[in-house]
Amino acid sequence: MRIKEYYSMLKKTIYLILQAFVLLSCPIIQAQVGIGNNAPKSTLDITASNKPLPANTDGILVPRVDAFPTVDPGADQDGMMVFLTTAVSTFTKGFHYWDNTLSNWIRIGGSDQEWLDGTNGSGEPLIYANQANLNGTDIVFQDNGRIGIGTDDPVEIFEIRSNGDNDIQLTSANTNPPNLIFLNTGGTVDSPSALAPDQEIGSLIAKTHDGNQQREVGGFRFYIDGVPSAGSVPSKFIISNVANGSTSQQQRLILRRTGNIGFSVTNPTATLHLRAGTASAGSAPLKFNSGTNLTTPEAGAMEFDGTDLFFTPNTTRKLLLKGLDNSATLDFPAISGGATSELSVTVSGATTGSSCSCAPNTTIEAGLTWSCYVSAANTVRLRLSNITAGSINPASRSWKVVVVE
Repeated sequence: MRIKEYYSMLKKTIYLILQAFVLLSCPIIQAQVGIGNNAPKSTLDITASNKPLPANTDGILVPRVDAFPTVDPGADQDGMMVFLTTAVSTFTKGFHYWDNTLSNWIRIGGSDQEWLDGTNGSGEPLIYANQANLNGTDIVFQDNGRIGIGTDDPVEIFEIRSNGDNDIQLTSANTNPPNLIFLNTGGTVDSPSALAPDQEIGSLIAKTHDGNQQREVGGFRFYIDGVPSAGSVPSKFIISNVANGSTSQQQRLILRRTGNIGFSVTNPTATLHLRAGTASAGSAPLKFNSGTNLTTPEAGAMEFDGTDLFFTPNTTRKLLLKGLDNSATLDFPAISGGATSELSVTVSGATTGSSCSCAPNTTIEAGLTWSCYVSAANTVRLRLSNITAGSINPASRSWKVVVVE
């Protein structure tokens, strides 16, 4: 019995040795290895234990790693594959291979044309561009429809976020120029309707941070101007900004449906309507810089050469008279019949040779006439004449003096 057992064991051992020898020699002879089959169709051909009902161990396990090597592989490992068991930096769990040309790990199934599932730090599900992600730039489409470039958590339906250049360029190569269009359908996209009276149509808005929070600092806004109806969509355009020491936007330029333009006037009642001035410097409603007059006058032109203001009503340039005025209370002494009396009034800017007019601000005694002249710089002399034979003592009263240069 023992001899039979010995021979049986010896027979099995020899069989296993021969089988191992054949298996080891196959790659050399055939350059193909079959596992689970006797006719491999490739360098390595593995057959499942049961194709219709595979076992839970049928498959291949490649090296599983919790992180990539601290030292990058080289050219000899170009194409080497591992299974990353957990997300590392921008790399998600899954199969990765080493691309020595790119000097980077590439997720299998994710190239520069493919998108991968993922989530952002807020837990929002999304798909992202893997190649851009590997290069440190987020390009994502969230499941809620928001699109982010440079961020995986866009705060608006479309956001580009970067510390560098964020310019957007629209390029056209034909006679149809690029357009940025705002379409407000009023009702829904599928069932549009007229907007509500004075409703906003669309805006271009600027934001920044004041050190405490984000603020809107201005914008270009389009509104319905009144009540829209079939065949009538009156509109207005508004430019706004924020004054110093404030966070509230103010309307600065308003173009109404009438074509009237207001500067800081919300309801302009003229083609050009300017806000009122104040006593503060830099708040005048209208101001000309000094310039050179046109070589050939143009009808309707107004010009300022630094000294004089001109207007051309037709083909001849006209000098606009420069007026200076002041009011003063004067108390003339009694004036004998046929005599005169003079008192001075200060008019800043007045120069000798300029025209002058004057008049009392109240009624004056009968028999008195008056005139004035510029006697010296900033000084006007007002002359009161008694054209009667008797003496007249004028009452103290206010006088207005106007000097025109």
